[in-house]
Amino acid sequence: MREYHPRVRLALDRIDLDRPIALLAAMAFITQVGVAVMLPLLPLYAQSLGASPAMLGLMVSGFAVALAVGQLASGFLTERWAARRLVVAGLSTYALANAAIAAATAAVQVVAFRALAGLGSGVNQVAERLYVTQVADRTRLAFANSLLSAAGSAGSVMGPTIGGLLAAFADLRAPFIVVALTSLAATIAGWFLPAPRARPVQGPAAPAGDPSPSAAPAPMPLPASTTSRLVVLFVVHLAFQTTFGAFITTFAPFGSERLGWSTAEIGLVFSMFGLGSVLLGPPLARVADRRGRRRFGMIGAALVFPFGLAFVMEAPRLLLYPVTVIAGAGVTTFEASWFALLGDATEGGRRGRAFGTVVALSSLGVALGATVAAQLWERTGDAGLGMLAASVTVAIAGLALLAHPADRPEPRPEAG
Repeated sequence: MREYHPRVRLALDRIDLDRPIALLAAMAFITQVGVAVMLPLLPLYAQSLGASPAMLGLMVSGFAVALAVGQLASGFLTERWAARRLVVAGLSTYALANAAIAAATAAVQVVAFRALAGLGSGVNQVAERLYVTQVADRTRLAFANSLLSAAGSAGSVMGPTIGGLLAAFADLRAPFIVVALTSLAATIAGWFLPAPRARPVQGPAAPAGDPSPSAAPAPMPLPASTTSRLVVLFVVHLAFQTTFGAFITTFAPFGSERLGWSTAEIGLVFSMFGLGSVLLGPPLARVADRRGRRRFGMIGAALVFPFGLAFVMEAPRLLLYPVTVIAGAGVTTFEASWFALLGDATEGGRRGRAFGTVVALSSLGVALGATVAAQLWERTGDAGLGMLAASVTVAIAGLALLAHPADRPEPRPEAG
């Protein structure tokens, strides 16, 4: 076998490991184009079919609960089936559900099919993040996760503009047809994800190729110190997901009713989120790998905090757009750092079930946030209170990271 200089070997290894990340990122991009076409208009579409504010909250909550079920199931199933195959299963379910939403004739049908979409999305979300832990260099784990988030955010830059145009020149059903087609395209691409190579891990040796996990040595139970870290990471992500639930329930109606914005302008804000994620998220995540993922998770939450306040205060657009770009960078930085911390915490143990359980239970924060925001809105008639709730919960997420031990990033591999 030919021997390479250590620097050449390191470069070749990174190229080989980055190929699956590149394909997964491309899938995230095309899927998110469709999601971003649909998501800002989802509350308006449901309202056009007769949904009340309470039903909008139920729609978001139902998606979140089904998402958690899918995430939990995915974590356990990865101990029997390859994560890359569960990615395909989740995406195909999501595509089918959105095609059904496009054909809905009543708000209750939208709620039901949105729950089915949540189930598929949950399976895909955990499977793809577990796949990242299988193929990415652990010293670049936050950066690899940020590439996945940034690719999805790049789709967010394009999606809302397309959705606004479709809604203007077609009808509110068209965006759901688009998301079904983009998810189908990503499903097809998922069949080409390569099997992860054998990688050294802490604990039992990783099996070569992509065998059934049942053929691998039984994973070791997680130690008590790891369990406490997982509890902290659960609380942190629960608060962060609560932020998303409050935001997605109230932002579009708030922009439409209080600010008088068009659907295209509401979509533009989502594009600004994506722009911040793409331009600033990966560089910040790269620094997080070197300087501390806990620290940069807190920084990410701090970057998101001013967003809800700026909109409720009806700040001028010259301020709102930069605040939105910075918030987008904060979301990616937080998520990349958090997933990297979770990957480190579950290394060598029952990673699939621990990973899936933490992600699933914390996803219930979306339902909590949606419910709180919907109740505040319905009782006061002010959707802005939901936006304020989002700022409060993201601050809680950042502060809760103080309870996590400060991470000491491993030294990057040396060549020679």
